[in-house]
Amino acid sequence: MDTNSLSMLEFPRVRERLANYTSFTAGRELALALQPTSDAGHVQLLLKQSAEARRLLSVRPDFHIGEAHDVREDAARAGKGVSLDPLTLLQVQKTLAACRVARNGLQKISADLPALWGVAQDITVLPELEGEIGKCLSPAGEVLNSASAHLADVRWRLRDTRRQLQDRL
Repeated sequence: MDTNSLSMLEFPRVRERLANYTSFTAGRELALALQPTSDAGHVQLLLKQSAEARRLLSVRPDFHIGEAHDVREDAARAGKGVSLDPLTLLQVQKTLAACRVARNGLQKISADLPALWGVAQDITVLPELEGEIGKCLSPAGEVLNSASAHLADVRWRLRDTRRQLQDRL
């Protein structure tokens, strides 16, 4: 469909209204990028996914993506070898946890929601990375002694030196 026709149908406003219902940056981007299609098979799949999503929310109104954050740029930076700060790593951990919980939840009811499971089954879960971040950082973003044996040793020596200095004073 041409741009003029879409404009006359106020399709950009429809996309914007849809995007206002999203709670996640990537979802908003997908909503704003929607384009009409004449592919009947694709339309049928999208309608089925929408119907299943409505059914899921009517049966499990508490179903959500948790504390997921848009970590795409952070993941790209990390992929280039850039170190991420502790608070960003916590956002990555929360996003990994949200992905795991959402995928596992949809897997349990995949027989009832095959179109949604078709999307969710492609979610990669990384429990090892999620656990490693949890092992190294406190919920407040502080680096824990368990992050490395060397860090634990340095902190222990620092405490011991501080105690010795206080004793001398």
